Amino acid sequence: MSFSDSKSSVLRGLFLLIILQLVIHTGCKDKGKSGTADISNYPSDEYVSDVGEWLGPLGNFRNGRSAETNWNQNWLDKEPQLLWRHELGIGAAGVACYNGMVYCVGNKNNKEIVQCLNSSTGKVVWDYSYPCSIDKRMFEGGSTSTPVVDKLRGKLYVLSHEGELRSLELKTGKEIWKVSYVETLKGNRPTYGYSSSPLLFNDVLITVPGGNGSSVTALDPSSGKTKWSVGNDKPGYSSPVQINGNNNGSVMVFNSYGLSLINAKEGQLLSRVRWETEYNINASLPLHISGHVFICSGYGKGGGMFNINNDKLDLIYESKQTVCQFQSPIELEGFAYMVIGDNSTRAKLACMRLDNGSILWTEPLSGNRGSVITADGKLIVVSERGEVVLCKASNEAFNEYGRFQAVGGRCWAPPSFADSRLYIRNNSGRLVCYDLEK
Repeated sequence: MSFSDSKSSVLRGLFLLIILQLVIHTGCKDKGKSGTADISNYPSDEYVSDVGEWLGPLGNFRNGRSAETNWNQNWLDKEPQLLWRHELGIGAAGVACYNGMVYCVGNKNNKEIVQCLNSSTGKVVWDYSYPCSIDKRMFEGGSTSTPVVDKLRGKLYVLSHEGELRSLELKTGKEIWKVSYVETLKGNRPTYGYSSSPLLFNDVLITVPGGNGSSVTALDPSSGKTKWSVGNDKPGYSSPVQINGNNNGSVMVFNSYGLSLINAKEGQLLSRVRWETEYNINASLPLHISGHVFICSGYGKGGGMFNINNDKLDLIYESKQTVCQFQSPIELEGFAYMVIGDNSTRAKLACMRLDNGSILWTEPLSGNRGSVITADGKLIVVSERGEVVLCKASNEAFNEYGRFQAVGGRCWAPPSFADSRLYIRNNSGRLVCYDLEK
């Protein structure tokens, strides 16, 4: 063998070794932890938004599930008709629905405007405004916190991105009280502003100011006064979610540090686990099912399933494919449906087995993000570019029942569904209402 042949062999060997190491490294990096979650006891169907109601982000129980049945479920035969449109102002906050009214918020000329609209006509019943900068940072700006309806007290809770929480009368829009997350509760405003909608849980209003000693704070809904505070974590962009069917009154908080479980009655931090992402951004809503919690994030992080074991959070598996920047997964019969996508990943609707994290099918969507809600065994999917897709909630395959272009521009807010009417808004401020009645 010549010297040149020997040298070539050595170089080829080194090259193959480098390739092998890269493959091993990449495989280990992408694999994550695997395991199986026992989710045999599915949540009760009682935890769905009542007909005619959508009281906050992703509905009454923040799980994207509606009890509506009297609506057109075949758009191939009958495309939904535009009932009205309204220019509400810049922002990415969803809308709340109750008693034939729609509650929304937008920003015009550095003023935040809260409005109550008639759901049949789109006409303004009342509005209330206050100074608030648009604050454009990587998106159009404006509020990203969905208003919350308090049926019992006849109130509406609205949070600005600057951290001012207001309680307004549902019927008139009159301000009852105001609390500053930064000045009063000593919170830390996140980079892109506060977006976490407060959670009305029994007799407290749970907020996430993100301060030292006031990471999570419970307020008296009647007065706005502090009832308890706990934790030191800075806020994320997710909203607190109650654990349904849990007798001790626990809530889940997904913040910049990770996932926390809190006893809402006593203000006690039960458990806390790190979920590290680039820029410490956690924005989707956590999903509880049968003693487990599934969370997901963007920036290449993906999702993870945790078991709640005596208030301790144990990681069962990771799902690197479920990259969701701020769009939240929903659950039906042990399967999760979500729109995967972030700044660097094209959007696709996905069905995932919640017991082991395996993806069963995907369907491409326009844009990089999107949202999904469910009613009567169907999925209503809104892409980032305002296209709405109707399909069957099935773990077997994507089965479409029609689609249409609802609105132009960029749509980050999840849709709302009440009284057979579908509400979609874009970041530029156009709110559209489509009639889905049979």
